[in-house]
Amino acid sequence: MTANQTTRFWVTCPQGVHGLLKQEIATLTDASVGDWHKGVEFTGSLKDAYRVCLWSRLANRVYAALGESHEVSFDALQALVSSVNWDEHLRPSGTLKVVFTGRLPEIRDTRFGAQKVKDWVVDQIRERHGVRPNVDPQNPDLTIFAQVARKKLFLGIELTGESLHRRGYRQATGPAPIKENLAAAILLASDWPARAKRGESFLDLMCGSGTLVTEAAMIAADYAPGLGRTQFGFERWLQHSVNDWRELLGEARERREAGRETMPVVLGYDADGGVIASANATLEKLGLEKQARCYHRSLAEWTLPTHWALTPGLWVSNPPYGERLGDKPTLLRTYRRIGEIAREQLNGWELGMLTSDDILAREIGFKPHDKRRLFNGPIETTYYQFHVDEAQKASAPANNEQVEAFRNRLLKNRKQLKKWVNRENLEAYRLYDADIPEFALAIDVYGQALHVQEYAPPKTVPEHKAQQRLLQAVDALSDVMELPVSKIAVKRRERQKGTRQYEKNDARNESFTVTEYGVTLKVNLHDYLDTGLFLDHRNMRKKVQETARGKRVLNLFCYTGAFTAHAYAGGAASTTSVDLSKTYLAWAKDNLQLNGGKAGPNHRFIHSDCLQWLSESKDTFDLIIMDPPTFSNSARMKDTLDVQRDHEFLVDHAMKLLSPDGVLIFSNNYRKFYLDDRLYEAYAVQDVTGQSVPKDFTRSRPHRCFEIRHKPA
Repeated sequence: MTANQTTRFWVTCPQGVHGLLKQEIATLTDASVGDWHKGVEFTGSLKDAYRVCLWSRLANRVYAALGESHEVSFDALQALVSSVNWDEHLRPSGTLKVVFTGRLPEIRDTRFGAQKVKDWVVDQIRERHGVRPNVDPQNPDLTIFAQVARKKLFLGIELTGESLHRRGYRQATGPAPIKENLAAAILLASDWPARAKRGESFLDLMCGSGTLVTEAAMIAADYAPGLGRTQFGFERWLQHSVNDWRELLGEARERREAGRETMPVVLGYDADGGVIASANATLEKLGLEKQARCYHRSLAEWTLPTHWALTPGLWVSNPPYGERLGDKPTLLRTYRRIGEIAREQLNGWELGMLTSDDILAREIGFKPHDKRRLFNGPIETTYYQFHVDEAQKASAPANNEQVEAFRNRLLKNRKQLKKWVNRENLEAYRLYDADIPEFALAIDVYGQALHVQEYAPPKTVPEHKAQQRLLQAVDALSDVMELPVSKIAVKRRERQKGTRQYEKNDARNESFTVTEYGVTLKVNLHDYLDTGLFLDHRNMRKKVQETARGKRVLNLFCYTGAFTAHAYAGGAASTTSVDLSKTYLAWAKDNLQLNGGKAGPNHRFIHSDCLQWLSESKDTFDLIIMDPPTFSNSARMKDTLDVQRDHEFLVDHAMKLLSPDGVLIFSNNYRKFYLDDRLYEAYAVQDVTGQSVPKDFTRSRPHRCFEIRHKPA
């Protein structure tokens, strides 16, 4: 390949950056630029390819095309590889590496594909010279690229070596560093090169380890991103043009020296002092510290600096996204603070934010004039751009009336429940239960923590709106209850079927205890759909505790054994707890132990399908508690359970185990439940739902509850 000979080159880039890369290569090379399935292709000279390797801020890898084929087969791949004169690219004594991607019927593993390509190359060289190159996966003289994709075969030489996003300046990083070429894409999308030439300033108020600051400073200083790399893949390639490369390096160094003298101010700030030190070390290593600097300051404390002469320009940040639902409420104030700073201190600036969450972006309070989809690693994100001007400032959102109404209801409920909670000495109770239609939440207090369940919104409510209300509600709740958001567990409540009711939700293993009428119970707000304690059954647990002395107690569908613990605390002669879940039975044993009891002959815990156990048991009990799920189709059950359909079976079989003077407490949370008339005829039935629903659940009827006894003989 001569200096003036043209060839095709393929260039890869991060997902979402393709259009920007086409513009960049066209600007760098004056070459003909087109689309390639993994990025961009252009036709130009080897010097053009070198220029892309040295100056592209967006590319990952550059390949010199050796050939391609529309015939996609094992034989076609062998023919394509064998058609190349490898003596033109690699010495017989040299080293090589093959990167293979894709699949063929005969090649289902990329390592096998790489091995076959390598074999065909070295076989050709050995036949000609009697010796063959060796494989060096770490530092080869030549890296061969072979790919099967889009019904075509591609074969080329990789010119870059390591991906071009590795500039060579990276020091220690923060917990979630943004890749260098994604940072550059954001800056190019914001027209930062032109802004820097006009002398505008740059800010990143959440800079982390400083990738955006560093990339902005390099662009402002006309600093070629490839100058910091120690080696490129083409430097030991036989067709490498040393003179062309040296010329480009010399030109880049001259531009860097001139650019350093004229670059505008570039500043970064972050609450983590450790990453700030790393960011400044990077800027010093690059020789950019005179006009680019990072400071240890949180977003909450930030004010416009007076020791730098700033010209309104560009503020870009990559704030936390909150990938988990429970993390997002913490970030609401962060995004609101972004909007406050922009409105109050940065009039005339351009604002750019990269986030994966549209709800959080809305909290900034500005209408974006442009949005661009980008991928930060595997996370799909959106880059929002805003103008900060008087019109935007005037349109800043006022306090949301619905959020204020929700806040006021929380204050009212807390005040109304305070005396009752203190009198009953409760640590766990319901504070709010969908009191306001716009905020369909159930909010429960557990000591110094909160459990928030969002009922699935109607289909007429857009998902983003429902999410926004949830986050705003949690933010208000944190204020009213004076608790950090980290103490608020947030879940979406949907109907659970089968084994899902036993599956872990968010494995944190953070359990703690609450007390209820002197009984200590373990709860977990994060790991499962429920917390381990059904608060709406509090009244009946108290009744069991008050009436259990000397009795034989059976707790069916026992869950975590709260009724068992109350019965033990009330002096029960014996307890038997039955459940399908080993996890919850172990939890029930813990609850018994917390109150001084121990599993044994008088306190049995039985792992079984309750329907089957009821059919087979011959024991007798004085007090039976049965609270079955509305529906279950667990694979561990012999049959499915539907409480409306099967309640007669459950009651009849439980009554067979009940002593003549005993009582069955039967409850369930199916709102449409009705007890079959035959059961009223067969037994002495009393509907005690009104007594069983505690004060904090009177807004709705969360369950139905019956006391069932044998009729007098």
